[in-house]
Amino acid sequence: MTAINLAGGPQEFAEFKFGENKAKLYFNDELNLEIANTRLSIGKKLDALDEKKTAELDKKSVKEQRKYLIGLYKDLRDELSAFFDEQFGEGAGDDLYRLTNKSTERMAAAFFMIVKEYDELRDQRDSYIDTYYKSRKATKKK
Repeated sequence: MTAINLAGGPQEFAEFKFGENKAKLYFNDELNLEIANTRLSIGKKLDALDEKKTAELDKKSVKEQRKYLIGLYKDLRDELSAFFDEQFGEGAGDDLYRLTNKSTERMAAAFFMIVKEYDELRDQRDSYIDTYYKSRKATKKK
């Protein structure tokens, strides 16, 4: 019989701070799903800013182009603000927007820093599991 060791191993959380906002984010199912959903949505919105998509806007009037871009940035900012409010507390999204000098793209960069940390912790956990169970198999064979 093989025992499953749930104790020890790599850390499953990361601490973040911006301005006066601090949070220790535990990478559990709830946060993982929230990150995945936000990541998909933000990715789609940022893709809409690429050159091919914006070239399509050139065919529209300036008024329509402005309306589209204003709406896109507002949707992106609202999504990011909701994520930061949920994870860091009410108003954290607005605080981050102010701290980034009202840059929605820099807010997205802050979100992707959290994603990067999540990906690194997941890689560490997977590596730990592989190493731990490979060494257990080698010990069992002896």
